[in-house]
Amino acid sequence: MKTPYFLPDRCPNCGADFVAGDAFCGKCGQRMGVHRLTLHDIAHELLHVFVHVDRSALSLVGLLLTRPGYVARDYVQGKRKRYFGPFASLFVVVAGASAALAFTGLPTTLGSSPNAVTNFVQTHINLVMFAEVPLLAAFSRILATRCGFNYAEHLVLAAYTSSMRFLFSFVVYIPVWFALRNHPAVVHYLYFASLPIWPLYYGFAASQFLNEPRALSWLRGIAAAILTWVSIQGLASLVASLSVGSAT
Repeated sequence: MKTPYFLPDRCPNCGADFVAGDAFCGKCGQRMGVHRLTLHDIAHELLHVFVHVDRSALSLVGLLLTRPGYVARDYVQGKRKRYFGPFASLFVVVAGASAALAFTGLPTTLGSSPNAVTNFVQTHINLVMFAEVPLLAAFSRILATRCGFNYAEHLVLAAYTSSMRFLFSFVVYIPVWFALRNHPAVVHYLYFASLPIWPLYYGFAASQFLNEPRALSWLRGIAAAILTWVSIQGLASLVASLSVGSAT
């Protein structure tokens, strides 16, 4: 049975004077009637965070699946309160995905044998994830210089779409790997079969974001995603070789 509410003389949050008859503090907005915290309250708070109609994370995920470019364009054009911010979303997803990868030991790249590059990527996957975003925005900006968006605006698109990409690895790639880890041939096949998903998705997002014919935007987005992947592999190889060289 829940402990009954009690009404303090002052707001328990900010200390403002209690006004008789008010359900919420006139200064900070906290509910004036409080009770001892229960597990039900915590569950309700978590549910409110994830499924609140106006700014829910689940709502954003659904939109990023079907309308990623429009979400980014809305944000660029000033609709900043409608969605979770692109960079806050990115930080949360990268933190969750990198922690899950570290905990499960899932390999981030699948090759014939481990080497300095794969070891570096595996060890610093969170840094690699973050590094991809500004590079992706840079290539998008270079390939679409006449589309009217500056680098910061392309960075919004890159952050939102990268959040979705890393979330995919968290909720799809990790469970599939865990279920099939004893069948390496199947895992390798699925890994390489999934590689085109990201450039195609980013091309889809670019086709909604850029102010030009959709087919051309798709091609620009696909090219930007591929160039980013190649650049990241090159940078990882360079950093790994420098690390090995300094160690010896």
